Amino acid sequence: MFKAKSQSKLKYDIRKWLLVATACTWCITTGGNVNAESSAVKPPEMLFYKDLDAKHESVFEHGENRISYAALQDDQVIIKTIGAYGQIKTDIAFPRRKLESISEFHHTQDKGYIAGGGTQILKVNGKGEKQWEYTLQLEGGYITSVNQLKDGSYAAVVDKPSSQSNAHVLHWIQFSSTGEVVHEDDLQGVVFDRIHSILITSDGGFVVSGVSCQNEESEHVFLAKFDSSGHVEWQQSLSPAEDSQSVGVMSTAEGIDGSVVAAGYYNHPNPNDSRLLSVDRSGSQKWIRVLDSAFDRSMLNDIQPTSDGGFIATGKVNEDWHGTVARQLVWGIRENGDSDWTKIINRGNYNSGDVVQPLQNGEALLIGTTDGSYKLIKLGTVRRN
Repeated sequence: MFKAKSQSKLKYDIRKWLLVATACTWCITTGGNVNAESSAVKPPEMLFYKDLDAKHESVFEHGENRISYAALQDDQVIIKTIGAYGQIKTDIAFPRRKLESISEFHHTQDKGYIAGGGTQILKVNGKGEKQWEYTLQLEGGYITSVNQLKDGSYAAVVDKPSSQSNAHVLHWIQFSSTGEVVHEDDLQGVVFDRIHSILITSDGGFVVSGVSCQNEESEHVFLAKFDSSGHVEWQQSLSPAEDSQSVGVMSTAEGIDGSVVAAGYYNHPNPNDSRLLSVDRSGSQKWIRVLDSAFDRSMLNDIQPTSDGGFIATGKVNEDWHGTVARQLVWGIRENGDSDWTKIINRGNYNSGDVVQPLQNGEALLIGTTDGSYKLIKLGTVRRN
């Protein structure tokens, strides 16, 4: 599952990214030479490209053959779904109650919904009726992610102020299927610049991603694996490069072999040094590769697994120094980490890819922005000679 960042938080990260000399794309996956792209592979053609009427603060959710999105509108939570053919329907509208904002939302196993943000979590049934709600009591803390585990229980991640200046602590909460708090704790020994999201894993547990602060000059990609009871199985801080200065985690996904894939950006002085990091299912780093220098000043916003065991990612590349021009990137990655194909979408001055959803038939839905407006895009299948 993927939780898209709220637009206000995303804008903060982008501003920070633009203040550094340049930025480049990294991704955590499993093995391979990312620069090897076969000439026998033809990138997918664009099947349609059209406006998407979504609020800028919308939060997106991946689903089987669909993308859903939620937003607050007056005193309501409105949830809509985009189908495989681009059709859009309103799933539900229900009272927002105490919800101040939405950082993340998900469909739940009982055909209801859960949403969290600020200090609030709200769980409703399929009719939008409240089943339970939770108010965070930690001073200065806010909920960054909430999701349902495979056993029906729930987990939430909280960004909690640290005693250190301008730093944060990761606090997590386990809920029963009916909303009772059964376990909560702080992750000890690590301070954060940013805490991102929860990724539900196939073994019933979950992974939390973020950016840890090593010192005033260095930030690392951070991943922590929890079992279904909320106990830490492993944690790992990974540096994209020796001169790591500022990194961001925008999306996480699970590989077919249980590896964890994380995508985002990495800032440093060299404009052509995009990198790709590899970890195994135990969290150990396997290797680092340098991406094609043609994709300088870039950011990956979403990465998802595909039915062939590989991945598809989207983001932006070749942003100018003033932040007024960029191109949307769509990137196919093989199971072993090799680059399979790349596609550029350039329909305006500033183009960016925000969400990608692989479809069962090999096609894909994309949500991007062009000059500040949401666009819904569909790509066909990859052609192989």
